[in-house]
Amino acid sequence: MYVPEVGRRVVTGVALVALASGILLFSDRRQRTSNAGSGASEAGRIFRIGIVYFAPEEGADLCIQGLIDGLAAEGFVQGRNLVINRAHAQAEISNIPAMLQNFDAQGLDLIVPLTTPCLGAACTLVRKTPVVFTYVYDPMAAGAGKSWTDHLPHITGVASFPELDETFTVIRRLVPGVRAVGTLYNSSEANSRKVVSVGRQASARMGLRLEEVAITGTGEVFQGAQALAMRDIQAIWICGDNTALQAFSAIAKVALDHKLPLIINDPEFVSKGALIAIGIGWHKSGYEAGKVASRVLRGESPARIPMANVAERKIVLNDEVARRLGISFPEDLRQSASE
Repeated sequence: MYVPEVGRRVVTGVALVALASGILLFSDRRQRTSNAGSGASEAGRIFRIGIVYFAPEEGADLCIQGLIDGLAAEGFVQGRNLVINRAHAQAEISNIPAMLQNFDAQGLDLIVPLTTPCLGAACTLVRKTPVVFTYVYDPMAAGAGKSWTDHLPHITGVASFPELDETFTVIRRLVPGVRAVGTLYNSSEANSRKVVSVGRQASARMGLRLEEVAITGTGEVFQGAQALAMRDIQAIWICGDNTALQAFSAIAKVALDHKLPLIINDPEFVSKGALIAIGIGWHKSGYEAGKVASRVLRGESPARIPMANVAERKIVLNDEVARRLGISFPEDLRQSASE
């Protein structure tokens, strides 16, 4: 903003008014910049964001709470200067487009898609509203961009990819004589296709064979798990597939019925019958996404903010399942576990 120099001669009343106005505007801009550091980027303004996710479950809930906490740390507080609208797809991918289009038409300040199916739809359907994603394994697989820095101009966010080499290393340690590991996933989910592809490579490096069963909906999970258990496998690994997690109790039942250790990458599901999770602290991922979201709410373009990968390592053990399977956790693994 142009401000007249102090030494400039003011010879008319108009110039005096211009000088005073310039000083006031400059002071106002400095004050707004200072306020932006605490999140109050516009005095009295109420910001509105929409969160779209696949279905309610503990991991998503933790991530959303992290998002809210991250926004609050930057001065965007729900109930004060922030309104959050939520919508989930009831575990049906076909419901996602309508939710995103509805939010995009509402004139929101930001849309936050959780899960890869929601991000993938946002890449093609959201046209008017900035997007900051989280609770996603691989944004490139969802179509958000070619790399962390080369991405769609209206989209940025925080991804969290699990440590699969460690996952299969732990499987070998816990399951003596393991030769093959089975997995179940929805082949229409881009995140699942990507993580299973990486899992094939990780398992091969461990000298293991990965047996795969593809499903298309939650109604196929139990039958798919049964078919998987009938193959020559010694453990089951679930990769964070949204459809599989919605029917996780069915997978856990099949695994226990067949005395198969169930290893996952989502810590929140260990209590539902898994042996161990080598996964991600989703609150941290959401918190970092909240910080990115605050930058966009202050007016920064998503195009200028690189996408990031934030994967806080979290290991959770289930002693009850271990006892039923006759498995003992190594002491170093127990010491590194958060629960």
